[in-house]
Amino acid sequence: MSSSTLAAQITDPSWVLDPITTISGVRIALIISSDGIVVGVSEGTTSGSAHRATRDLDERATRDMAERVSAAISSLHGAGRAAAVEALGAHEKTPISTITVQLDVDPTAQDGMSAGTLMVMPVGGGSNAYLAAAFGPATPMGIIAQTMATQAKKLGEKVMTVSSRNDGPAS
Repeated sequence: MSSSTLAAQITDPSWVLDPITTISGVRIALIISSDGIVVGVSEGTTSGSAHRATRDLDERATRDMAERVSAAISSLHGAGRAAAVEALGAHEKTPISTITVQLDVDPTAQDGMSAGTLMVMPVGGGSNAYLAAAFGPATPMGIIAQTMATQAKKLGEKVMTVSSRNDGPAS
């Protein structure tokens, strides 16, 4: 599925992202295509209140930042797959279930915002999309992982259902 088709199916990403960004400590959540295109973004706050998810970013989260993060996640996923093939003997088509990057507190950072975790999960349904969230060190990783898995599954089911209806009659 192309990134433009995926974006057309997800006209309002808030139903996917808001349950993630309402968790205290979540900084941002993204839906991206496998080629690194931003499909949806929502910025959380460290207090847990979420901004409405839109495809047009608000003043707090610039399009440039979201695109840089999305491109990096796409590269990270490709590097993870290559490493798994080499180090684990995995087949190159074996799906990656989760990529997690954790950063310790940077002693030179004045605000402590450099510490935290970036978690990336694939969206099912043949969508070639990922769900990603960045959150602070005090945010429970298990709660984020469970919420992201639930939302990725829901999004995958929606994308699969819409794709099936748009494929036309079976031959």
